[in-house]
Amino acid sequence: MRIALIASTALAALALHAAPALAQPTWSGEGRLEDGDRRTEQGGPYDEHAIQLQAGQRYRIGVDSEEFDPMAELRRRGEAEPVAQNDDGEGLNSRIRYTPQTSGEYVLRVLGFSTDGRGAYAARAEVLPPPPPPITAPGTPVQATGTWLLWQGTLSDTDPEQDGRRYDDYLVRFEAGQVRYISLDGTGFDTLVHILTPDARDTDPLETLDSDDDGGVDLNSLLVFRAAEAGDYIVRVTSYGGIEPGTSGAYRLWISQ
Repeated sequence: MRIALIASTALAALALHAAPALAQPTWSGEGRLEDGDRRTEQGGPYDEHAIQLQAGQRYRIGVDSEEFDPMAELRRRGEAEPVAQNDDGEGLNSRIRYTPQTSGEYVLRVLGFSTDGRGAYAARAEVLPPPPPPITAPGTPVQATGTWLLWQGTLSDTDPEQDGRRYDDYLVRFEAGQVRYISLDGTGFDTLVHILTPDARDTDPLETLDSDDDGGVDLNSLLVFRAAEAGDYIVRVTSYGGIEPGTSGAYRLWISQ
């Protein structure tokens, strides 16, 4: 096992009011899975890296490789079961989003999805800024086979991301039992719409009440949602396959009244 570690002993302060807010690197490492490494119960090789994490911080931990399909498992030091794990969080690369409840040393285990996974990889841990507040501006009323509210926006590199997908969140009031049609059409990307409660915006995996990918025309989204309780909900506009870096995708979000 060959491992080169580059550790940062101080965390940069988060720029809470900057736009866009960027992840702050806290640790990075490189290694190679080889035949002489320790083995899992299934027989595949693995490496382990010690990482210091602080309670209450939002972290994104990634493992990338061009030579094999990596998996990442995060454990508290001395515990057998992982507190978080991921295989294909971004393409074939692994992404863990985790907020520890206790500070201390954690262990990142890097292994292959298959037991014959071998080759070089790069791993890193970053502190994530808090998610930005949802968009609260009211939609524009439009008459089109009934009354709809219309929001128009763009997904780009300046938007927050989750699991490699950029998103915009809209705070919308739904009444109990009311049927709402939610339509999302995009230009140049495959749309995906989620319905969430406000406290589920940063869950991992994402805790959705409803979702749709291609329910509309072509690659556009259309879903019918009936709220069980009256209150504020999050309508998340995102993409199925992500937006290419350096590009943007315009969209229109329609919600029936």
